[in-house]
Amino acid sequence: MEHDTKCLLSELRAKSPESLGSRMFELQSRSQLVQQKTAMRLCVQVDLNADNDPMSGTDPIELRHHKSDEYIAISCPWYVPGHDTVSGRYRFTPEQPPGVIMPPDDVLNRILNFKKCNSDYLNTPFWVDKICINQEAGDEKELAVHSMDLVYQYSGRKVVTDGKERFIGCSLGLLFLEIRTIAQLTMLRKLLDSKFAENVDNESKLLISVEEAISVLDLIEFILSDNWWHRAWIFQEEFLASRHMLLLLPCTLDRTGLFETNEEGIDLFGQTAGEIEVRPLNFRTEVTVFCLALCRNADETVRNRCDQILKQARRYTFLYRSKYATGPDSMIKAMSPAIFEDISVRGITVPSDTLAIAANCCRYVTRLNSQDLNLLKASLSIAILTLFVLNGEILRHDISPNYILGQTVFKCLRIAKLTIQPPVPAGELIFIKMCRLPAVTITPEGIMVRGVLSRLDKKIKVKVSLSDRELYWKTNDATTTNSLNDAEMRLLRALIAYLKTMREGGDALHTKLKEFLDAQAAERAAGRSAQYWSLPHISVMMAKAICRAIAEGRVLWLSRLHVPRKWTPWLGIFIPDDPFDISGVVSFAFTAREVENELKDRGAKLARRNAWVTSLEVRLPASERIMPKRWMNGLNFFNNKEHIRSLLMPWPKWLQ
Repeated sequence: MEHDTKCLLSELRAKSPESLGSRMFELQSRSQLVQQKTAMRLCVQVDLNADNDPMSGTDPIELRHHKSDEYIAISCPWYVPGHDTVSGRYRFTPEQPPGVIMPPDDVLNRILNFKKCNSDYLNTPFWVDKICINQEAGDEKELAVHSMDLVYQYSGRKVVTDGKERFIGCSLGLLFLEIRTIAQLTMLRKLLDSKFAENVDNESKLLISVEEAISVLDLIEFILSDNWWHRAWIFQEEFLASRHMLLLLPCTLDRTGLFETNEEGIDLFGQTAGEIEVRPLNFRTEVTVFCLALCRNADETVRNRCDQILKQARRYTFLYRSKYATGPDSMIKAMSPAIFEDISVRGITVPSDTLAIAANCCRYVTRLNSQDLNLLKASLSIAILTLFVLNGEILRHDISPNYILGQTVFKCLRIAKLTIQPPVPAGELIFIKMCRLPAVTITPEGIMVRGVLSRLDKKIKVKVSLSDRELYWKTNDATTTNSLNDAEMRLLRALIAYLKTMREGGDALHTKLKEFLDAQAAERAAGRSAQYWSLPHISVMMAKAICRAIAEGRVLWLSRLHVPRKWTPWLGIFIPDDPFDISGVVSFAFTAREVENELKDRGAKLARRNAWVTSLEVRLPASERIMPKRWMNGLNFFNNKEHIRSLLMPWPKWLQ
């Protein structure tokens, strides 16, 4: 495959007489691969006892393969200079299976040391790619590689035993640089405990002087110098393991009495002998807050250092919500372009692996076969664009072609992805990640999409009592997104009452909204709420956005199924961008959602559980063609079987 991700899109376009869109069509037609995965976990088990101390003993230690749903997933570079000895002390019984590459002794020593020091994991098997994936079997290896996201995502799970919740399994990241001084150790503890900076109302504040902060910056850069932070596959492992990932940093210092301890008398760096334990999610959070706070007070040299740090250890959520950015590259508006960018700055032995890594992190269902693409000597940049579009990412049509063609593919994804305004101020990046076109087919002219096209043709304003409005603002809770409270239900009942008084077309919408509200009330009465990131959850979030619009006195926009020269009832309620638009231009809504059958047909059951949805205001430049204008939050009751139709969304001009 041609590794051309540093080329500008204008350079890519100049290489062929065909448009970029046509080349994407050609590429996907020759290499598209519907995702397949395996839930099998072939782990490694070892019997530990006092006679085979992994750190100081010399006796052989026998390993055996063992299938298990509970395991420790190991994350470390394949090659670590100075730690690459394979002495033969560790061996499989009765013999080494084919395709196994034994990890260095230091890696296995530290895994077993962690198990011995943490009784909850003493008998838990572990998973290491070198010895758990057959490195010689082509098809088997390909399937296992595309399933690595499941290994790390499900490495830690919550289970309920005898009415008690507990987590089983984890992911373990191995760093090899050593914390050598008490000063470094104390500074790291203070960083993780938010002693140097804090986040208040999405604004980062520095709690120490800039001079003191420079020493903290030195420590962060020292930790990030470990190769663990610079490998693309490891980025995937940490991203998917998330809060279940634990880092081990070598440290032989005596910590007795230095730090606060938990109820069991163990300090917050854990109890693993010769190591300190750090949650990378916590580390990323505090590093992001610290760098954002420092940049507001420091000179250009320090800001540049912070920019480099945030390329390796940034927390997307804080950068999305932050009121201050260190520079244009630190702005996060969506997760998938950020994931591609973070992969691009990390080391990767086989560039085409970028496709599998990005697909795993973005939870993409449709894959491209990198083996086919390598044989075709295809452009990696074109392949990335194709993967992005095939999985429903929505492109903007309002960008200057000259501007976007002057970017590399990774910058292009950030610029070209349609801006999404989440309906509620919670879980925004996850919601944006789900805002995709559920069913996409690439054609030479553009993409074929399936959904409901409705006409936006009536704006209404619902009057509510002062007491209802005050109750809403008094009880509004942005953190509760999967159920409606009493105040929200009262506002929706006011909307229902308004629809009931309308002379034409309000009956169907009034009835559907009442059924929706009755179902929500029944769920609440039963003590239930919508499963997070399911279609019912999204409907509740959209309903909350409508409630907020009513409480703010905003206008709502009603839509009806678009059937030329035929009257249809209103079935959609949307929140317009400009409630006072008097241009007279007719606008339309395109909505779509992925149904259960599509999930099964596309082999996505093991890949993800989150639904995909689309809710766009669109232009209708010609019959059966739509062009996206903007994301538009709203609630609709169209029949996604009877009302659905196929429409062409032409390529943006820069792809034509």
